Amino acid sequence: MRNMFRLASSEFARRTVTLQIGSIGAMLVQAVANILVARYVGPDQFGRYAIAMSLAAIGSVFLGAGAADAMAPVASRAQHRGDAEGLRSAFLFLGKFVLVSGITVIVLGTLMPFLAERFYGDAGVGIFGFIVLIASALSTILLTPAQLGSQVFKRIGMLSALTFVDQAVRQAFVVGLVFAGFGIAGASAGHALGAVLVFGVSALAWRALRRGGAGLPTLADFWTARPTDGRQYIAPALWVLADRNIAMLYGAAPVALAGLFLTTADVSYFKIAFGWITLVLSVLGPVSVLLNTELAHIQAERPERLAGAFAKVTAAGVAVSCAATVVAALISRPVFNILYGAAYAPAAPLTYWLIPFGVFFGFGVALGPLWRALNQVRTSIVINVCVLIVGTPIGMLAMRWWGAGGAIALVTGWYAISHVASFAYLQRALKTTR
Repeated sequence: MRNMFRLASSEFARRTVTLQIGSIGAMLVQAVANILVARYVGPDQFGRYAIAMSLAAIGSVFLGAGAADAMAPVASRAQHRGDAEGLRSAFLFLGKFVLVSGITVIVLGTLMPFLAERFYGDAGVGIFGFIVLIASALSTILLTPAQLGSQVFKRIGMLSALTFVDQAVRQAFVVGLVFAGFGIAGASAGHALGAVLVFGVSALAWRALRRGGAGLPTLADFWTARPTDGRQYIAPALWVLADRNIAMLYGAAPVALAGLFLTTADVSYFKIAFGWITLVLSVLGPVSVLLNTELAHIQAERPERLAGAFAKVTAAGVAVSCAATVVAALISRPVFNILYGAAYAPAAPLTYWLIPFGVFFGFGVALGPLWRALNQVRTSIVINVCVLIVGTPIGMLAMRWWGAGGAIALVTGWYAISHVASFAYLQRALKTTR
């Protein structure tokens, strides 16, 4: 009991709660917006919107925002040592990386309407997805450096606020345009309009960070200045970006794959059930974010405690994810009836089959941060790529045979094999490095 009280009163716990406020708030705003859109447009059109958002999410995994995870320990160590030039160089590299990746993704995204026509017989879905992809690229240009700066300088309140504002602003435009009668075309345009405003908010946040953070570049520096020997960051950033984005693909791809085999109405049912479970599991997201710097500090200062910290955080993650998923499934039927209406009743039974997914999800709470702390990201990529190569064709066959049940089997299998294999590998690696 004493240890539990110490953990609950620790600075890490307080920062986690602060970040959870913004993260959970953002997830709730997104959920409410999806509910309103779903009720307004109906299952068939909401299925099209879900596929468009999934295509945009798949495209956004190539955005450089994931490079922030690679630069988090670099910037954190520089700030801890008082290395102003190292800190400035890390953020300049991140800014350039995000900008270049954003431009590249937008150029490649022009193919989305043609691909959507080829695979779904619906070019409009690709157009809507492309507009959302442009919005994601624009909003991350300054939002990503501002979020990392908030984390490095322990401005967790600002980080929480930025996380919330990003979703709140965009979803407000989405709902407003849908209710104005523009349908899912208006929803995609709402993301773009909201991204413009998020860009401005991020610029203001960055200026506020610079007033208290020595070494941070100016906004103009992001476009004009070069990082000192930025080549040293390229390989680590690309490896971490690949690892993080493959993990993001696990959440983005199932709906897009389901659209190949399910009707748009069935896609909407799966999307709602899957989204409901991932919503309640969002409580684990802030923990993973903060562990990016926390595990790096432990490794640098007290490496003998790293294995114990990893085991404790993972055990807590599994316990929380298990309890949250079971509760979410049990209350799904009345919640869906109230929020979505009778038209979406078939989504509720799917949440019961997602309980194993929720349990295995908890194994991943500390995986990414520890892979990066141990500099073994390549092993994580190999594990996840193998899971995708083997699991995707099997999952597609399952969807052909069992419909939405096959989609659930696909996503559960991906997470179960990847997380358990990664956890076992890291446990063994930590034992050999003691």
